[in-house]
Amino acid sequence: MNFFVNQGLIYESMPYHNIVFKGNDKEGVTRFASMRGVFDKQGKPFKCDVPGNDKRYGFNIANEESTELVVFEAAIDLMSYMDIHRDFESNKIALGMVADAPLETFLKEHPQISSIRFCLDNDKPGREATEKLMEKYYELGYEVADSPPPKGCKDYNEWLVKARNEKQCNLYSKNREIP
Repeated sequence: MNFFVNQGLIYESMPYHNIVFKGNDKEGVTRFASMRGVFDKQGKPFKCDVPGNDKRYGFNIANEESTELVVFEAAIDLMSYMDIHRDFESNKIALGMVADAPLETFLKEHPQISSIRFCLDNDKPGREATEKLMEKYYELGYEVADSPPPKGCKDYNEWLVKARNEKQCNLYSKNREIP
């Protein structure tokens, strides 16, 4: 979490203590922002996009030195993936949906990318989107791979939560201790 705060990618909105996820363009200008509640109300989590959002952008981490891009549906899954794999090197983007407008924009702004790894959810929409996106980007000349969370986990955040709850270090890459 500290990494994202220190990079200015997330912050807490007041007075409701929502987390705001920022999506910046290549120049560092925020073009997209979404809010997620920390507390559920009546069994439903609070989620919304900030008015004036540009859906062609998504929550992202760019590294001009990397030719790899890892793609997620949600910002929390991107964050969970980084916690599980300790990956601070690759480019990463959360689409905020299963459509690829943010992916298209990111690729235009980062032409060094040659490989895309899809880490979309293990549900029907995520699996169907992965199949379509892999085909589309393969045909555009990218090396593509499917890297869903393990069976029994809907997404990377659920994987991280289960790993922490079960204290199964073997779920982590490189036999890393659970934080």
